[in-house]
Amino acid sequence: MALYAGEVRRTNIYLSEDEQLALDAKAKAEGSTRSDVLRSIVDRELNLDGGDDADLDDLLAQLAPEIAKRARSLSRQDPDLRSA
Repeated sequence: MALYAGEVRRTNIYLSEDEQLALDAKAKAEGSTRSDVLRSIVDRELNLDGGDDADLDDLLAQLAPEIAKRARSLSRQDPDLRSA
């Protein structure tokens, strides 16, 4: 029986055979269980894993216009950087 940091609720999902095989293979490779792998995937996808991905995404979105501006400037100055 696994121990959880917080309250968990049982949820049933339907998976294709390929999805189930891939999930089982990932769990085996990680020495884990289907449930642990699924929780990890859900947490990561929904930015619930405590990682900095959401913060990093926000920062990159803020910096994107400046990066694009500098890239355009550099490509005008250096013919090797021009897009085809």
